[in-house]
Amino acid sequence: MIQPTCLMSRPRKNSRAAFTLVELLTVIAIIGILATILIPVVGHVRQQGKLASSTSRLRNLGQAAILHTADHQGEWPRSTHAYDRKSPQWWLALSPYLWNEPITSASNPAFARYHEQMLRDPLDVVEQNDGTHANRFSYGFNVYLQLGEHDDYEGKPTRWNKNFNVPFPESTVIFATNKLETSDHFMAHYWVSRTDAEHDLDARNGEQAGIAYCDGHVEWVAPSETYDPSNGINHWNPSLAGKR
Repeated sequence: MIQPTCLMSRPRKNSRAAFTLVELLTVIAIIGILATILIPVVGHVRQQGKLASSTSRLRNLGQAAILHTADHQGEWPRSTHAYDRKSPQWWLALSPYLWNEPITSASNPAFARYHEQMLRDPLDVVEQNDGTHANRFSYGFNVYLQLGEHDDYEGKPTRWNKNFNVPFPESTVIFATNKLETSDHFMAHYWVSRTDAEHDLDARNGEQAGIAYCDGHVEWVAPSETYDPSNGINHWNPSLAGKR
């Protein structure tokens, strides 16, 4: 009688097939395409977030200055161009309206945090090798609002150091994004051409600078849209700001 042969069991094939090289390359290509789409989108969203924060801080400055006038018989805060011991620079004078405590000196331990969170523009890029900014102040104050009897300017002796003396608050600059290294103000009464405004204002949003006006609203515009005497534009001199 013929005995049945003993059949050895064969290993079962793996039901999960491995990726082929073509499939792996396809997955890598898809990931690369998604990355090229998403990275610019993420960058744009991040930039828009900084722009919104920048606009908010600039608006807060303008509105704090308006609140300051309400508490000081209409007087605008002063920059280093016109401050005295009784009237500190605007970045100290506005601290009660921007911060949780008044800060009367840059030596105050809280000043660094106040400066970074309230006075430093998120769009003001780091430019130094040590990770600091080229300019001390992200924003500058319009000196026209504090000119005195010893200054020389168009419109003298008219003065606009009180808010109710500004005839066109909706089109008169109070703060703007600042490119100057150590100054907290703009000596706009010395400007003679549009290139002066383009030199001093920092266009941080593409080719646009951030501008806060005396009525509290904020716009992003080209520097020449605030000052171009060849075209009759001067939003710094309060008496000329309403002219077109």
